Amino acid sequence: MAIDPVSIAGLSLAALDQLLKLGERTYELIQDSRAFDDDTRKLSRKIADENIRTRLLRGLLFSETPIYGNKTLFEQFEPDIQKQIQLLLGPLKGILQEGCDLLERRYGVTEQNFGLASQTSNLSLASTLTPNSHVPSPRSKSPSIPDFFRWSFQDKKRVKAIVDEVGDQNNRVHEKIKLWCLASQLGVNVQHLQRLQRDEISRQLGFDVDATLRLTQWDALNVQSGLELTDPSWNQYLKPITPVPNQGKFATLTKDGIAYVHEGHHYETEARCPSNVLDGRTRKKVDDLAKLLHQPKEQVFRIPRCVGWKFMPMQKSIGFVFEMPSTPDAQPTSLLRLLSSSESKPELGDKFRLALNLARCIAQLHMVKWVHESFRSENILFFPSANSEVEFTEPWVMGFNFSRPESFFSAGPANFLPAENIYRHPERQGEPEKMFSKIHDIYALGVVLLEIGLWEPAIKLEKNMFAHARDGYAIQSQLIKHAQKRLESRVGRKYRDAVVKCLTGSFDVRDDNKEDLKLQQAFRTQVVDVFEMAANFV
Repeated sequence: MAIDPVSIAGLSLAALDQLLKLGERTYELIQDSRAFDDDTRKLSRKIADENIRTRLLRGLLFSETPIYGNKTLFEQFEPDIQKQIQLLLGPLKGILQEGCDLLERRYGVTEQNFGLASQTSNLSLASTLTPNSHVPSPRSKSPSIPDFFRWSFQDKKRVKAIVDEVGDQNNRVHEKIKLWCLASQLGVNVQHLQRLQRDEISRQLGFDVDATLRLTQWDALNVQSGLELTDPSWNQYLKPITPVPNQGKFATLTKDGIAYVHEGHHYETEARCPSNVLDGRTRKKVDDLAKLLHQPKEQVFRIPRCVGWKFMPMQKSIGFVFEMPSTPDAQPTSLLRLLSSSESKPELGDKFRLALNLARCIAQLHMVKWVHESFRSENILFFPSANSEVEFTEPWVMGFNFSRPESFFSAGPANFLPAENIYRHPERQGEPEKMFSKIHDIYALGVVLLEIGLWEPAIKLEKNMFAHARDGYAIQSQLIKHAQKRLESRVGRKYRDAVVKCLTGSFDVRDDNKEDLKLQQAFRTQVVDVFEMAANFV
């Protein structure tokens, strides 16, 4: 079925085809100038990679498929999302146009091909709607000595900046389209998710991994084989973990030459069950969680892969075992322990990059409809190198003892421990009655970001360590005051504003859908993107 060329779909398709033509022409011009400097090979490879990604996105969005009634994926999105996609492509076209024009002026334009270069810079809508249309590639004039010096000292730097900007903008387009594919109302369609999981174009774009995580909520929970570590050989390795102050219940072990992280959780069996038997409801809950954490994930999740779990009745403990994300001899140390120590502190740039990675983790979890539910600094681990140096920008998020897909109701157990309550949204402190939601994870992230900015545990921000605080809203108010008064002088206004948004939940979102798509978009724009831009310049 032909797409109306003046519809939003037609205009978006035209924009993608314009991007392809401009990208191809930019690549050709950079190739022509390769004799000037070997470094330009990197530029040509990078622009070629971005052209491939644009072509793949075009195929994903505008290939007709029976899954969508012989229509395109683009046409399945709501009109508001379609319009946002169209608007996203505009800045990318402008950036590429600038690079193409610069190279045309310097190296691609002669009296013979001036008209053709002009045609490249002013592509018509009609030509862009033809997928296989191609603008001939005139070879550049041979560079003169002045041309050589202009490329070496002026143009190369600007072209590199343009190519980098194209990559950054393409990343934003890529991530937003992935968000809309997975977190919009379309993301609850199993056939759509299966297409993202199996389609070759989707796999090349990396959409299949996150689609699989979404499908896990339906598929993995119905799989008969579980992840309980029934092999008796595990018994000698999964010993009781003695909690270390500010460290939590984590330990490392090596079995058959492979290094693992063991995360232990205290568990009291129900009175009606024998002490050595795990009740069926808890067993299913633990096994389902292990299956979810077992699924392959992109590194941006910052979550190590779970290989299984084991109930240890003598120790009254349930242990989860994860693949070691770093060197085998690394001993984990928690963010809380680092915050409580004066041994080492991160530079400003590392604070922003650490904040960025944690914010991305929450964004990715929410995109696949997971919530963490126990996000706090004792559950954020680092694995120092052999010389004990901590890489502050490489956190790993664990502590999923209450985590589950968001669709599972969780009131949660009563908990009045100040050291844990301080990370909980007021609606979730004490004996929570409200279902856990994304905004509660975002609040917990805000508390951790406050700690990173001040490099001080949140519990120590008050002299009495919130020991007498029973009102969650009073705790929230105090944390907001600390953020507003102290963060700007330490990490700047933008960092402060992002933290305050997380703590207050003030993202200016109205009339959101049940997938919280608007909240997710606002969080990415007002928090994740802010940290990303700052991290690139600090």
